[in-house]
Amino acid sequence: MAMENAERAGETALHEPKTAEEAWRVKRSLGHAASYVSGGTLLRTQWENGLKSMPRHLISLEKIGELSGIRLAGAHVRIGAAARLNECRAHPLLLRHGGLLVRAIGEIAAPSVRHLATLGGNVSSLTGDAIPALMAMDASVIFFRERCWRTESVRDWIQGAGAVREPDDLIGAIAIPVRSGDGEGDEEAGGSFEFYEKVGRREAFTPSLVTVAGQGMVSDDGALRDIRLSAGGGSALPDRLPAAERALSGARLSEEMLAVIHQTIKDQYKAAEDLFAGSGYRKEASANLITSQLWKRLKS
Repeated sequence: MAMENAERAGETALHEPKTAEEAWRVKRSLGHAASYVSGGTLLRTQWENGLKSMPRHLISLEKIGELSGIRLAGAHVRIGAAARLNECRAHPLLLRHGGLLVRAIGEIAAPSVRHLATLGGNVSSLTGDAIPALMAMDASVIFFRERCWRTESVRDWIQGAGAVREPDDLIGAIAIPVRSGDGEGDEEAGGSFEFYEKVGRREAFTPSLVTVAGQGMVSDDGALRDIRLSAGGGSALPDRLPAAERALSGARLSEEMLAVIHQTIKDQYKAAEDLFAGSGYRKEASANLITSQLWKRLKS
């Protein structure tokens, strides 16, 4: 009755489901008139800046216990979608196995925002600055749809081709693979490397101008393997850079190879074009940031 009265008064009705399935069914029945909300930082910013109107229905996820917690699950670290960014940044499991994500979270907004914002909210925004790091880590998203939980790679879910992603999907967790040697000494001594770089407007809690991330291994003979590179920024959906990954796979770093990678990234990356930066700038900046990190590896 309270929700009916709120609707008649033109106010926003609050729904507080106890399970993921209940939340999904409410969202499914209300469609675009409803939004999931947990930390609420992104939604609040969008409303205040006039980017989105206040929905008629808010579906609070705060009482759904299955969305909380960070734990080891087999060969993955499972991060509940409701985990706050500050919680992720300080958690021992992520400090050991999720250093790239921890680094990315440190570049998202201000501490007061990270205290409220959730990892699930950052991913569900589709342009969150944690997404390139998660793609480089080969992370998966676990989400509820219809009657069951489903799992897709973060990349496939974000890109959304072939109905992999639907508007009512409820993210339950993010799963990060545990790599052998995680947390043992520094990354270079272990034959692995990773990086995260961001150029943008951190304080405004808006998508960066450019964000890149990478992760890989170096064999005993100096050949690169298990290379994953990603880029994002602005309104464009973050994505992996498979052409550059293929060019690096099995190769040894050299100045000539870096020149090839720089051009490959510029050719492949589908950058956003907006009032803050042109696509040409974003392509050039992404290529520069990634090759700069690879150059450091070459000279180390």
